[in-house]
This record gives sequence, C-alpha cells and structure tokens, in this order.
Amino acid sequence: MTGEPWDKKIWTPRPEMVPTAEGELTCAAPAKLNLSLQVLGVRDDGLHDIDSIVAKVTLCDELVLRRRDDGQVRLTCCGYDCGPAEDNLVCRAGRLLAEAAGTPPPGADISLVKAIPPGSGLGGGSSDAAAALKGLSVLWNLELGESELADLAGRLGSDVPLFLGPPASRVRGRGLRVDAIDLTPFVALVYLPDLHCATSEVYAAWDAIHAGRSARRGPGDGSSKWSAMVSAGQIRGPASSWRGELVNDLSEAAVQVRPALADIRTRLGDATAMPVHITGSGSAVFMLFDSVERLLEARAALPADMRPCCRAVMLNPW
Repeated sequence: MTGEPWDKKIWTPRPEMVPTAEGELTCAAPAKLNLSLQVLGVRDDGLHDIDSIVAKVTLCDELVLRRRDDGQVRLTCCGYDCGPAEDNLVCRAGRLLAEAAGTPPPGADISLVKAIPPGSGLGGGSSDAAAALKGLSVLWNLELGESELADLAGRLGSDVPLFLGPPASRVRGRGLRVDAIDLTPFVALVYLPDLHCATSEVYAAWDAIHAGRSARRGPGDGSSKWSAMVSAGQIRGPASSWRGELVNDLSEAAVQVRPALADIRTRLGDATAMPVHITGSGSAVFMLFDSVERLLEARAALPADMRPCCRAVMLNPW
C-alpha cells in the first residue's frame, strides 16, 4: 500500500482481489460506515437486535495471501496494532475455513496492512475476516458457495456477514440478515481519533442507559425522520438531502464511554458547518458530501491539528 500519506490522499476504489504472483493473492478489506443504527433490544442470548443502514467505503486494509505447504496459517501485521496473531479474526477465519474444507488445506502466510484502526466502529477486523474467507477459499481452490461462506462469517462475528454482501445494505437481527439497498454514491470525511471504543463496553453503557425500557422496538420504530425515510426507501438522493437525519442509538453510549468524542464532534462541526456522526460504537466520526470538491473545502477548513486524523473516502463499488 504505497503513494500519498494516508491523511492526504483520496481513497479511491481498488480491486477486491488480484492474483499478484503464482500462489499469491492481494485482497482489499473495506471499512464500513453505519449511516443509521437503531438498537431494538436485547436478545435471549445476550446480543442485541439492530436495524442498520451500512455502506462500505474505500478506506481499506490490505491482505496478501501466499500458499504454504505445511497446513499452517501464519499472520504478520503492520500499520495499526492487530493484537496477538493467534487471536486475530484473520487467523480464526483461516482455521474455521480449514475445518470446513474437509481435507486439510495447504496453509497460508498472510501479510496484513492495517489502515483501519481497531476500536473505531469501522469494522476493520470483521472486514479482514471476510476478505480472508473469500481469499483463502480461492487460494485453496475450495468450492464453497455464498451461503456456506455466510454461515462461516456469522460464526466469526456479527459484523462479518455484511462484508460479504453488497456496497450498501440494511442489516438486521444480530447482523446476519443483510439485504441490498440502492444508495447514491457519496464521499465522506472520516475522522479517526486516538481513542479506542470497545464494542462490548459501549453496548454495556447502552444497556445501562436504557435499563428502564420495558418494550422492544420494531425495525423503523422511533420518532426520527430518518426512520421514516429508511422504511419508505427514500435515501436514494444525494447525501446532502438526508445526511442531517442520520440516527445512531449508540452515540450517547459511545460518548459516555469516551467523553472526548463530544468535543471532537463539536470542533469538526464548528469548523465545517456540517453534521458530524459517530459510526457504529465509535470512535470514528464522519461527514458526508456530494462531491470531492466540497469535501476538500471542508478538510481545508479544519484546524491544522485535526487534519492528520482525517481520511477522505468514497462509497465502495463492491
């Protein structure tokens, strides 16, 4: 992954998977933005049912997969911290895929370049796992169908299945129901604060905030104009026509877990006169634009100390 510094480039679309040498594949793993996220209630298994509009964007991690001959799956990582290799979702995806293959696969060396920070709500780890499932199934010549890969993805984590899906989707249940939606292409300025929001911690804060709520909501319920627009399929126009209506039920909980997020949103909003939204459980926040030109104007208006944490991205085409 070469070229301009990450904060100065426009992250344009790249191929999903490219053979780069004999027995080698390079795969891209895109980030996601939750354009809306409603938490409907707690399930019997302790997880949460959600109703979310999700868009994959062109900020990508990169995985290079190389065949081995000894059946082992080994991971090296650079960029943002990946944690212990054996616990990383990429290695877990490789082990799970090997079990599903029936016959022992040849193994793989995996090099991961992390451009998506962990604990940011951008789904980097889940996207890496989805890319590993798809890439290794090709590298190992496995004949697994979409439903089989989706089942494996769901076993790895609630966010993994959406990364096997379309560029924009409506995600429901605990994350396993993924339905394609039409979305007009947009560009976004994503701000990556030096803050880590653990998903479990943010959901625990949400549970505490809503401890007295007795009834589970249904998808699309609530008082927001955004909910009505989603239910009516009215989010196909330019981002400027709906970006002010976005809803994230986890925003309050994320700010409770990381109070500095409140000041970050205020500073970004004051500098750009744009609505600033938290994605997922945080800590990343974003602003949506109809054109690259308007995005660049907004980036130039930011305080100098905030610009290095920004990434300019587009709706991912796949």
